[in-house]
Amino acid sequence: MKSITLLLLTLVLVVPPMSAEEEKSYLLTRDDISMKVHKYFESTSDESSSFAESFFSEGLEVYINDLHIKGKDEYLKRLDVIRNQMFKDIKFEELHVHTNYFSSEALLTKDQTFGEHQPNEQTIWTNAWGVFAGIGRTTGNKVSFRMHMD
Repeated sequence: MKSITLLLLTLVLVVPPMSAEEEKSYLLTRDDISMKVHKYFESTSDESSSFAESFFSEGLEVYINDLHIKGKDEYLKRLDVIRNQMFKDIKFEELHVHTNYFSSEALLTKDQTFGEHQPNEQTIWTNAWGVFAGIGRTTGNKVSFRMHMD
């Protein structure tokens, strides 16, 4: 009797989720993209932009609140100002990076899936959280704040 009860309980708990339509999106932390993003943040502490130059594509678009930076060259100019004029001894501490590989059935907005938004392309989105730490080049003051980037 215990065996039958256990079997029925297992079926009740396991079968409905298996038969439900799943989005099949997944998240990875040790994939190539996430590891390259880790390397990007590690390379920021040196004052060379060689890794960033090889990492980003020409079609790069960056949004920082309402600021829109379009193109790899424009982004590298901004990065140069941050690293060589504003701060020194930059470090990213407590860094967590993961990459989301969205299913075409996953919701982008309340009314649209990723597949409807980009029918011919998988949506891949990398997130990074950490603490920016550095020393202001003008003031010599230590600066530290939490940051998040997609």
